[in-house]
Amino acid sequence: MAINLAASAADILNTWWGLTLFIVFDVAVLILIVALNYKWLFKRVLDFLFSLIFLVVFFPFFLIFLAVDAIYNRAVNAYPSLFVSGYYCGKKRRPVKITVFATERIRHDADGRLLPERERVTSFGRVLKGCGMKYYPCLLLVLAGKMSFVGPRPMTFADAAAVGEGGIARFSVRPGLVSSLERYGGEKLTYPDLFEEDVEYAAHPNLFRDISFFMTKIAHRLRGDDARRVYGECTEQSYLSWLAGTGAITQEEAELYAADGKAALESFAKRDREREDFARGVSRPLR
Repeated sequence: MAINLAASAADILNTWWGLTLFIVFDVAVLILIVALNYKWLFKRVLDFLFSLIFLVVFFPFFLIFLAVDAIYNRAVNAYPSLFVSGYYCGKKRRPVKITVFATERIRHDADGRLLPERERVTSFGRVLKGCGMKYYPCLLLVLAGKMSFVGPRPMTFADAAAVGEGGIARFSVRPGLVSSLERYGGEKLTYPDLFEEDVEYAAHPNLFRDISFFMTKIAHRLRGDDARRVYGECTEQSYLSWLAGTGAITQEEAELYAADGKAALESFAKRDREREDFARGVSRPLR
């Protein structure tokens, strides 16, 4: 009987429909295993795998855009450097240095305030943002485990210093190139909404939702939606500015939070320098 059953199974696998069912079943089991262990293991595995693939596949395009951007910037003198970098608060409040293609000029209004991004972006900058090549260097951060494809929106250390207990959970996961706000944001989004959604995402990361957020991001790019339509007022002012503007804190308190953020960043920088010196066997004089 056992031999007959084995023979019947082998006969089924020799048919196109039997082999198809077998492959579909295996794929379904694999997806189920990934989904059930996504938060603890496979989110990081998939980040590493796909960032490596994208880095390799899009590297020739990166070189082309880099060359064209250099020629364009030389012709119009739009920005002082082809790339811009900034430090942001990552997982466990560790600093993440994010580098992207420069796409906006530095222009201010009559009161000295920086003009909105949509009024400063260059024509070639729109191309870089529209195709997503602006963020190609960030793939290295995803590969290194400092960012994720999907996660809370990166926040500066100054803003992070002012985040209360209600939003602290957003720093328990890696910041993302794509946010859940791609689906749940909008032009009326406020900072309390942002923190509420970030905390929810940090508590319940999900494979299928991450895929939906990523695909929504692509759809927004294809439609040419700007950041305002997704992140609302959060794109036009920092969290500290929002707190001061709504009267939640005073200007003096905002300056103290900014100082705290700067001190935290400098502390990490000092610690990294000490580690590098230790690795090289260099000792610094006591002060």
